[in-house]
Amino acid sequence: MPRVRPFSHSHRVTSLALVLSIAGTAFAQTPADHLALAREHMANLRLDRASREIQKALAADPENFDAWRLSGDVALRQADLDKALEAWTHAARIMPDNVELLGSIGDLLIRRNDRLDDALSVYKHVMELDPGNARTLVSIGSIHERREQWPEAAAAYRGALAIDPNLVRARSSLGAVLFKMGSYEDSSRELRKAIELSPRDLRSHVFLGLSQNHLGRYDNALEELKDALQIDPHAANQLIGVREQQPQFMRLIDLFMKAYEENPREAGRSFDLAVVYFYAHDYESSWRYLIKAEQMRYPIPIEMKEVVWSRRRLRSP
Repeated sequence: MPRVRPFSHSHRVTSLALVLSIAGTAFAQTPADHLALAREHMANLRLDRASREIQKALAADPENFDAWRLSGDVALRQADLDKALEAWTHAARIMPDNVELLGSIGDLLIRRNDRLDDALSVYKHVMELDPGNARTLVSIGSIHERREQWPEAAAAYRGALAIDPNLVRARSSLGAVLFKMGSYEDSSRELRKAIELSPRDLRSHVFLGLSQNHLGRYDNALEELKDALQIDPHAANQLIGVREQQPQFMRLIDLFMKAYEENPREAGRSFDLAVVYFYAHDYESSWRYLIKAEQMRYPIPIEMKEVVWSRRRLRSP
């Protein structure tokens, strides 16, 4: 029987090195592997771990588009908008015609009033690449609306609706802009269409109420304002453009006060006044008439009562 010679020390070292080399090759992670782990960590809300995996991917491939894009996603979840913008801007240099990424960059820029020109430039580039992008036209319209450039805003919203007639945000925004331009009938028509598409669209109900108010259809106006309160009493009287309607609300208060004085025991009259005072930001008066309506067993929306109570308390000396 042949004698088996034991491995020498040098043979053991060489064999171990070979095994480690094979194992290292088998378990070496590519940038794609690191990004897969990063996405898994993001799904589990482990954002720091996700960032570390992304950095490993970038160390291996500094111009990896997916890594830079994902880095911006993580930063956005961490509420670091500047870091997100920096990462996505780097990604855009790698793939300058990626419409989805450009839209995300525009959506970040539009959050800041000092970057609206940059956002508009990005959105216009998106439209050059993708002329059928209705949502980008809505974003362009919103920039013009914030600048009170009503005709330009209306044109952008109409362009979006020409592409997608069922885009609720475009329809609602067009109605609001037409209201601000004084076209109350046209505004009402667009807002009713928006409500048909989305019955709980808050902005549409509020501005339809305001338009009806200007047209002298006060009962219709009040019903729309009540509908808005049922949808979201926290935001109903906080929408941009509502506070400027103070003179119109005072007219409504005078009108419904006369109706109340004719029949003060009718609970609905007290609730009507509570609603109008709420939109006029007179929470003390709104609370007083809410309580009167409640004492007469009117079904007061509990969430509205809580909002009026809390805002009244905040304004108390």
